[in-house]
Amino acid sequence: MKTKSSLDDHKIVDLAVHRGSETLEGAFGATLRREDSRQPAANEQVMGLVARIIVDESLPFYVCTLDGTVMHVNDHYKSVDKALGEVTLAPGEAVVAGRFQVPSLKPVIDDVLASNTTVRAEEIVRINGHDRVFLGRHSPVRNERGDIVAVAGTYEDVTAQVRGIEEANRTQSRFQDFARASSDWFFECDADMRVRSLSDRFTAIVGQPASLFIGSRFEQFGRFEPNLDGRLDGANSIKSRKPFREQLFVIAEPSGGELKFHLSAVPVFDRQSGDFRGYRGVGMDVTARYKQAREADCIRQNLETLLKELTRKNLALDEATVQATSALRTKNEFLAAMSHELRTPLNAIIGFAEAFEHQTFGAIEKSYLTYATDIRKSGQHLLGLINDILDVAVIESGGLSLSIDDLSLEQVFAKAVKMNEDVALRKKLDISGLKVASDAWIRADDRRTTQIFVNLLSNAIKFTPEQGRIGAEIKQGLAGGQVAITVWDNGVGIAPDHMEYVFEKFHQVTDHIYSRKQEGTGLGLHISRELARRMGGDITLESEEGKGSRFTVTLPVATGVNDDTDFI
Repeated sequence: MKTKSSLDDHKIVDLAVHRGSETLEGAFGATLRREDSRQPAANEQVMGLVARIIVDESLPFYVCTLDGTVMHVNDHYKSVDKALGEVTLAPGEAVVAGRFQVPSLKPVIDDVLASNTTVRAEEIVRINGHDRVFLGRHSPVRNERGDIVAVAGTYEDVTAQVRGIEEANRTQSRFQDFARASSDWFFECDADMRVRSLSDRFTAIVGQPASLFIGSRFEQFGRFEPNLDGRLDGANSIKSRKPFREQLFVIAEPSGGELKFHLSAVPVFDRQSGDFRGYRGVGMDVTARYKQAREADCIRQNLETLLKELTRKNLALDEATVQATSALRTKNEFLAAMSHELRTPLNAIIGFAEAFEHQTFGAIEKSYLTYATDIRKSGQHLLGLINDILDVAVIESGGLSLSIDDLSLEQVFAKAVKMNEDVALRKKLDISGLKVASDAWIRADDRRTTQIFVNLLSNAIKFTPEQGRIGAEIKQGLAGGQVAITVWDNGVGIAPDHMEYVFEKFHQVTDHIYSRKQEGTGLGLHISRELARRMGGDITLESEEGKGSRFTVTLPVATGVNDDTDFI
């Protein structure tokens, strides 16, 4: 406030002078130096001008000459001066115009003289242990000719305003940190949905200056598409002035690629009129996420296709299994029927051949005796083949019937030895090792167990050269309540690459000269192992080519006590 010719503050120039506490404390409470009490005429002129100045007395006010001499202060100035606690006046002493000179006001006076207008400076002082911020306005005082003859100033406590601005800045900084942590870039649109501002991060992601997009609508440099949830509600939300979230927006790159963003925004309305002003929102780069989703979708589609193919093949396999099962059952039934039909006349042929050999119907020529012997042997061989085929058919069809009983292992094995003894002796084999003594009893089918031992002894005799040796060993007290009997020989043995196949159907060892001399279907070992397993046991093989083989049969022991003794 001023008279027309005295205080030139109609133009305010903020020189951003921030002197800490230098000016204010100097003005209020710095060490004041007494001047001569004589007041020149110039000071009288200044005081005359001060009397014409209209001042807001609620603010501390001072007037000083150009040399820094304080000419006038108001009561509020004095109260603040005392609050600083740095100047103590004697009792009854008051600040009298023209009596004190404040050197620290000289920089302010110089700024006023240099700018020829009002200077504003924000200054911080500590009052009662607390920092206070004062805004000083220092204006030139002019005479009738317009010359600056003094400087007048006020100090306004703006601590609350400054602290409010600082808190607002901190709040904005926190908000920006949160926004940067949750999004990639920011945008603002006007009521026509034209882009008004874009954050710098948008330029870094897109690789093009943001200025290229300012003033454009989103549809002019990209397109909206359904997001991963299938939602495409951004356009409808904009038309109805509603918030939208995670709307997919695609921008084409200059290189030909595409960038995908999730846009989320809220509408902005004028607080006074309620008019729609536009949107403010954020964008997040989700290009990598959509690429991963596309790859996952391709994998899912491939898996679905593969699953359909596997399902189709499984159905075909199930159908083929049913057909194979049906065919196997039909084959086994046919083999069983044919075996029965073949064995009946074959037994008759064998019986008549034996009658001729024994000359039951009268004497016959020697040559016919030889023919009868050949007929009997061929018939017996053919009967053995038919029996083997029938056994396999019965086993595979699940129609095997067993009569389990307690048996003396020694007696069953001796019976099998007896059935093969003549053949072994004709081959001049040492079979003394087949005489075993044991008190072991087993739980098994008598006929099927004898069949197993006959097959093993027959193979040992077949594949052992003349004057070779065969034998047997019995071992009791095995784990699981088992007893083992091993049939061994010192024959040709079995090559390592054949050992895993010897129990398969129709497999024969054909790599040795002795094997070629022997007849058979290759079913004996397969049938023997299946029979042993059906009775709760098994057959294992140990062999070394050129040194012989060891076939071990394990069977469950019968109820009773068996000694843990090896018999040879």
